[in-house]
Parts: sequence; C-alpha cells; structure tokens
Amino acid sequence: MVFYGGASPSRARKCIPNGHGPFRECVDGWKSTDIAGNKLSTEKLSGNLLRVQGFRGTICDVKAFDYLIRKLNHQLQPAVEAATRAENEMVEKIMPLLRMLTWQDFELLVDLVFSNSGWRRVGQLGKNQKTVDIELMLPTTGERAFVQIQSAASKTELADYLGRLKDAALYDKMFFVWHTGDIGDFVDTDKANVVLIGPLQLARIVFDAGLSSWLRDKVS
Repeated sequence: MVFYGGASPSRARKCIPNGHGPFRECVDGWKSTDIAGNKLSTEKLSGNLLRVQGFRGTICDVKAFDYLIRKLNHQLQPAVEAATRAENEMVEKIMPLLRMLTWQDFELLVDLVFSNSGWRRVGQLGKNQKTVDIELMLPTTGERAFVQIQSAASKTELADYLGRLKDAALYDKMFFVWHTGDIGDFVDTDKANVVLIGPLQLARIVFDAGLSSWLRDKVS
C-alpha cells in the first residue's frame, strides 16, 4: 500500500504534459512507510482503508481518514491501545504462574507450546539425557530440534549446557527454555542456532497459544 506524502490540499491539480491525467506534487516523494519507517504492508492495514486500492492511478477521497493519519504517524487507535495494554498486563501476570508449576507440569507446558507451533515430538518427554529433554521435528520442513528445559537458569548453567552439546550436528535448532532467572544478553557466536526462551517470552507464547487457561487450572 503506497500513500503520497506531504501533498498540500491547497495546491491545484496539475496536468501531466502527455495528457494522461492530473497529479499532485509531493513534498518528499511517494512513501510506503509510516513516520517511524515501518512498512505499511496490506496485512497490517484495515480493510476500510484498503478499499482505495480500487482507485489506482487516481486521486480519491479516503473515508478512513482519521485511521490513515494515525497509521502514518505511528499511533495506535484508542481501542487497540487499550487492548494492547490489557494484553501486556496479562502476559506479566502469567510469569509468576509459570513459577508455580511442578517441574513435570512445566515440561508438559513446554511440550504443548511446541506442539501448538507445529513441532512434533519424536523423543520421550523428560528422558534421562543431560542435554535433551524433548526431541522435535517440524513436519513441513523436516527440521529437527531439541529442547532443554530448566526451571531456573543462569549464564553459568547455559554456558555449561552449550559446552556439552556433542550431538549438535544432528539437529537444525536448539531451544533453551526456563521460567526463573535472568540470563541477560548472553551471546555465543559459535552457537547461532540456539534459541533462548526466557520467562517474558515464554509467557507471551503461552498467551498467544491460548494456554493461559490451562496454566491457571494447573496451579489453582
């Protein structure tokens, strides 16, 4: 979706020399981003605004004008802002619930999270291996991964875990999941295929996967 930027409403329409129609001058050229530089792609725009796609190559009125101005200025609609705030509060509330789970229930929750994401478990849940708790496969691509689950984690534990990955070549991706502790900005350039999922990110995933009710039932 492309919008013209900075055209003054008071400027008269000008005729293109070859006679193919009117145009308006723009202050800084045509744009397909908001004021913050975010791409204004169609999947992120309301259908009320996308109706103007039927007027390509023409100048037309935009009925969803207030919505358009907010989008261009990188501002949320009031209702969307309220919903986002409530959603973020819910995610914050989920984190302490994660810490109330037994380690067995926490492993089960992580298994459900990955199942809802399309991953299929191919190994035993919680089997007796030092660095593998769940072995996964993504049927659509054939990717293989394993998940290490820790109730509490630290940089030292993560570093030790990475140092014991002897079978890493057998997998395309490795996930390290925990609900307590702050690893911070841990970076291991030699293990770029390791994905860290800490308390906040896990709480967000649980919310998006619709597992918050399951979680509440487990700890209540």
